[in-house]
Amino acid sequence: MTRLSSKTLFLFLAPALSMVLIFTLLPALWAVYVSFTDLALSGPKAMNFKFIGLANYVKLFGDDKFRHALWLSLEYTFYTNLGQFILGLSAALVLNRRKLRGQGFLLAVIVLPMVIPGITQALIWSSMLGAKELGTLNRMVGLVGFDPILWLRSAPLLSIVLVNFWNNSGFAMILFLSGLESIPKEILESATIDGANAWQMLTRIKLPLIRYVVLLWLLLNTIGCFGTFDLVFALTRGGPGNATELVGIYVYNQGFQFFELGYGSAAAMIMLIISLLLAFVYLRLMRVEL
Repeated sequence: MTRLSSKTLFLFLAPALSMVLIFTLLPALWAVYVSFTDLALSGPKAMNFKFIGLANYVKLFGDDKFRHALWLSLEYTFYTNLGQFILGLSAALVLNRRKLRGQGFLLAVIVLPMVIPGITQALIWSSMLGAKELGTLNRMVGLVGFDPILWLRSAPLLSIVLVNFWNNSGFAMILFLSGLESIPKEILESATIDGANAWQMLTRIKLPLIRYVVLLWLLLNTIGCFGTFDLVFALTRGGPGNATELVGIYVYNQGFQFFELGYGSAAAMIMLIISLLLAFVYLRLMRVEL
């Protein structure tokens, strides 16, 4: 088989590269430019906008709501990562045991949410967390004698964090399980002979050996959680008040509710910069040279 020439390879890649250019790179560059303007979605500035430099960014850092949205996003990301790590690692350790019954069923239960579309997930959880006796979760709570709870009002941030546990713990489990399966059996057998208990085996052998897998998952999951929009918007729309107004919701509100596209784009750029900084930290921890 002859090798394909560089021109032929580029010809095959051209359609995909064109899609990336048209639907990713050009809109991103336009958003960067718009963040330095006073472009609005309606009104006089929709057509006659002007370049205003760093004014949007100066306004952002003086905006208490934006700082609140940043803190909420970081808090949401931290708790989501912590919960998914515990659930994903626990499931991976259970599935890593060869003689456990029901492995296939457990794997299907954990992975199933990953194939459900986001809007469908939101509808399912809207029913689960519904107010008063109409919510499935309140019906279950009522069976043991507790009064109905307004989940999305009394504990809105906790509710969306728990929903995300269910949605994405399967991704953590798959990565962790692949890492555990790659550990040589000789190492585990030697540790067992040396008298290592289960906790020592986990903390001193298994986790250090799969640390790069864990960091890769943290990189992907942190960026995904920090930019979360669809699920939170469908469940709470950032409410009640601004209790769940993450940065993604804040950007949407500024651009499409208050019609300030320039200001909303500036907030999106700050979110992008923070995501890149987090990615850089994880990559350095993985000792990957940029």
